[in-house]
Amino acid sequence: MAKKAKKLSKFIIFLIVCGAVIGSIIITALGFEIAFLISDANITCWRPEYAKTDLTQILDKPQLSEEDYEILYAQTGLSKIGIDRALSRGSNGKERIKKIQEDFFAEHTITKDKFAPFMCTDRIEKNVAHVYLEDGDIVVTSSTHLASCRIGHAGLVTNGERGKVLQATEYGTLSKIGNFDYYTCRVNFIILTPKTDKETKSKVADYAVNNLLGIPYDVTAGVLTDKNSIEKTQCAHLVWYAYKQFGIDIDGNGGLAVSPWNIANSDQLEVVQTFGFDPEILWRRLNY
Repeated sequence: MAKKAKKLSKFIIFLIVCGAVIGSIIITALGFEIAFLISDANITCWRPEYAKTDLTQILDKPQLSEEDYEILYAQTGLSKIGIDRALSRGSNGKERIKKIQEDFFAEHTITKDKFAPFMCTDRIEKNVAHVYLEDGDIVVTSSTHLASCRIGHAGLVTNGERGKVLQATEYGTLSKIGNFDYYTCRVNFIILTPKTDKETKSKVADYAVNNLLGIPYDVTAGVLTDKNSIEKTQCAHLVWYAYKQFGIDIDGNGGLAVSPWNIANSDQLEVVQTFGFDPEILWRRLNY
């Protein structure tokens, strides 16, 4: 009788433990789902609340003032670097700036691409106009979120003229060259350029093409693996690693892991164009 009671007691303890584990899993999953739904419901593609203005007179000036550049940034999301790139293309560049302004002020329809439990990428209905790219440019977006965390995505421009980008995307895939329009249909993006010369940027892009294709994806790269190893990688780590080989550290906080948010806030980089972010704030809030 005592043995049966002891066995029953152990069985009850087993059931309690199993129930606690299952309950914890359910509560955690529910918490993730609630956080996901709240974040998913609050996503916006930022657009100006101030008036859109005709840029023709400014763009036709032989030389722009600092005030002109400030107006153009507020009207297009193009920094001085981006404006100068466009204006170097003559009339075609001016038309590109105006197209960018149209998309900057337009109200866009957001669609939600849920590709895994608690994970989603937020997109808009079209590919918006973007500035002329250079080899070695970097693009980041906060459009991908896990529950309420905006983990984002990042890529390295390897061929600006053709709009080619090196990126690492998801488990089960290898790093590869994709198209830049992969980013321009998202709710936001920032094009960045390192504070270095075009020759160095071009060397980084060439290095990436020749050495960083076919790397297995692993979101823990730099956390559970050596940050300076490239046996496995994730999107931001891949971009960071390419520049680190040339002595340029674009990790904004220098921690073990590098994220798109870290890159977006690196003092080694300058904005070329922003879309879908408030140009005065950019991606400075962790959950933006």
